[in-house]
Amino acid sequence: MKRLTKSLAIGTIGLFALSGCASGSGSDSGDEFPAQDIRLTVPWAAGGSGDLTARTIAPLLERELGVEVIVENRPGANGSVAYNWLKDQKPDGYNLSMMGVEVATLQFQDYDIDPANYEPIGQGLAGPGAIAVPVDSPFETLEDLIEAAKASPGDITYSSPGVGSVWDSPAQGLQELAGITLTSVPFDGSAPAVAAVAAGDADFSIDAIGTQKTQVDAGKLRYLAMLTDERDPKNPDVPTAKESGIDLTNASWVGIMAPAGTPAETVQRLSEAMGKAVEDPEYRTVIENSNLVPTFKDSEEMKSFLEAEADRYGPWIALAQGK
Repeated sequence: MKRLTKSLAIGTIGLFALSGCASGSGSDSGDEFPAQDIRLTVPWAAGGSGDLTARTIAPLLERELGVEVIVENRPGANGSVAYNWLKDQKPDGYNLSMMGVEVATLQFQDYDIDPANYEPIGQGLAGPGAIAVPVDSPFETLEDLIEAAKASPGDITYSSPGVGSVWDSPAQGLQELAGITLTSVPFDGSAPAVAAVAAGDADFSIDAIGTQKTQVDAGKLRYLAMLTDERDPKNPDVPTAKESGIDLTNASWVGIMAPAGTPAETVQRLSEAMGKAVEDPEYRTVIENSNLVPTFKDSEEMKSFLEAEADRYGPWIALAQGK
């Protein structure tokens, strides 16, 4: 795949200095948008689904918009480093950020992140979730796991990529729906959390199907239940949680957003370009080969979606905080 993006390894001070340049003279010229290069910030470290999405979609956006889209990683503090940076940028469409569910959920934690500070451009993919256990686990079904948790409250452990995260929250939902008590074993992100279960350091994992797949393919994990409405076509023998009597679904997702106040016509131009990029066969092939689902919602759809995500995750995060 031809890639035109640049990966910038710049310190914090340098990045802030550059932000002034990127939001400068070109956007004030009165030229039709876009009239200069666009910066696309990734709130996470390289290698994850958000980074993959940015580096796959950037050259396709370049093709649609006719300007270079420069990708740079700005990880830290559950995405809040990048999100706080973005809200302070000039709302002209030239500084964008990838976004995940944290935009809707960090408001329930000790972060000054308000969804009202952002203008969604669109969604690029979804990462459906699953419950997985070590390959030699005594649990053959989700019902087995729930029965064991009821018999020994707190003894069954799950690996968590962080309180309030997209994959810790459904574990709270599982406890509430099944009437059980589980113990969280925290890790710094999904990859180490899933690896820990494969190593036997926790009883089960709730995470994206794609994140768990490497360990499943290596014969170290097996899926117990899918957190999808219907069975996963690639794993047709694995039942859904709903089939096991637990009405629980969950998926990670990745999108793009701009600062609040970005002109409506600029948001529309970006959203239309993103929609075409998500439908591009090149993009779909990369995303599907990563066991993710190319999924597009435009700017208006994302506004209501973010509200719904906040309503869904808020009670789960409160449970995790003991509220």
